Amino acid sequence: MRSIKRSLGICIALFLAIIVISGCRAMDDSTGSISSWAYSFVVWNNHTYSITNETLTREEIDHDIGQVKHYSDKEGSYRDGFSNKYPVGTKLYKIKDVETTEYIAVEIQEDQFIKATNENLSGDK
Repeated sequence: MRSIKRSLGICIALFLAIIVISGCRAMDDSTGSISSWAYSFVVWNNHTYSITNETLTREEIDHDIGQVKHYSDKEGSYRDGFSNKYPVGTKLYKIKDVETTEYIAVEIQEDQFIKATNENLSGDK
């Protein structure tokens, strides 16, 4: 009876150890830290624009203003053309009748756009 209890205790301890170890696998292998972004964003013209859920039509788009040049899912310093969500080559656009200091558009698929808000002006984040 005592050996059964001991075996059961060992099994429970191993089970708990497996759970703890598998939870640690969410850590980044190269740095040992976990990236947790507060929001998705792009950096354009030295301004950080947070990605909204607001979609835009092709008719609301003015012209191409640039593209994502740097992508990373790791936290750090961000320079012009950086995104933590969109891959290199993703195009950025001016929205008609809206200053780029307020909003820009990100082309998320061909002819599908989403609005991005200048965080430097909103002060929300």
